[in-house]
Amino acid sequence: MLTSQTLSDVGADVSAAVKRAEAIIAAAEGSRSEARDGHSPRVLRDQLIELGRAIEERLLRAADPEEIAACSDLLISVLALRNELHDHEVRQWGSAVTDIGRALGRLRGQQPQEMIHTTPEVVCDVLDFRRCMISTVRGSVWRPKRLYVQNAHSDPETERFQAYIDGRQLQLADAPLETEVVRKRAGALVSAPHEDHRTFKEIVEASGSWGYIAAPIVAQGRVIGMLHADRPRTDRTVTMHHLESLEAFAECLAIAFESAVMAHRAVQQKREVEQLFAHLENLDGRSAQRQAEAALAPAEAPGGPQPRGPQAPLTAREREIMALVATGATNRQIARNLMISEGTVKTHLKHIAKKLNTSSRAAAVAAYAGLTSGAR
Repeated sequence: MLTSQTLSDVGADVSAAVKRAEAIIAAAEGSRSEARDGHSPRVLRDQLIELGRAIEERLLRAADPEEIAACSDLLISVLALRNELHDHEVRQWGSAVTDIGRALGRLRGQQPQEMIHTTPEVVCDVLDFRRCMISTVRGSVWRPKRLYVQNAHSDPETERFQAYIDGRQLQLADAPLETEVVRKRAGALVSAPHEDHRTFKEIVEASGSWGYIAAPIVAQGRVIGMLHADRPRTDRTVTMHHLESLEAFAECLAIAFESAVMAHRAVQQKREVEQLFAHLENLDGRSAQRQAEAALAPAEAPGGPQPRGPQAPLTAREREIMALVATGATNRQIARNLMISEGTVKTHLKHIAKKLNTSSRAAAVAAYAGLTSGAR
């Protein structure tokens, strides 16, 4: 049976939860940081779930009508508060999705290097940060690429921080938190970097950060970069909402960056092929004719000598592969089209390179085009 003391304790818990929730929601409505005591909606939601379960258990054991009524009132309060928090989170995430869409819109159509340069500024302008740094990750080395600070002229730490990261290569082994971000491919929130044993104290001192978010940029299952962002000169706090927003943006950024790299490579490959085609037009047509006849001729009878080098014939499968390569298809796309493995595609391409005496994909395409046009 519940006593007046236990009811009082539960009531106090609900009252405290209400105050924290009101602080969180009021802060969000006022575009300020979340509750000063460090509770996020996610943490408070979990606490309310546990509190609701505890009240339900006590309600099942209660026998006195007054106790049942009191527990019921408390449970209704908890459920109402959970609904209010849920509505708050929906509004908050709806706004975050819109912000991420706007941020990606500003990066659309940019070249890879331009995207790297622009991203930190976009993060600060759209995602409620004041400072952002983008870095590349290769193996065990982490290289800061660009730092952006809003109103940098009024930030006394900007010049020192910029001087520290310029041209610097940082070892992940010296930065346990970043190592964890890379290993787990998940973001991290650091609320007290000077005390947190995982942080790399050199960069913490150079940046003067009082709390920051780190999020990985993951492409094809591998971390290729990181975003670090914080909020100096404001109230300095970063929250779970900041972490979730930056993680979501970094995930979308990875897709956009990968697409930009592929588009850039396609343009380069097309240019190389066009140059080689132009060069082929100046070649002796009779030479192309002879190579075409040799390359497209049927294989000799079993036991006969097999030609080598540029005169070796291409098999039917090799001609299928080269026809797809000429369209700009990747090894993965060729494999899917022909229903073979990427490894098999690579093996065929090596054989083709030997037969056509070429050292690059573009050269093989050009040589193949010359052979097939000559054969006609």
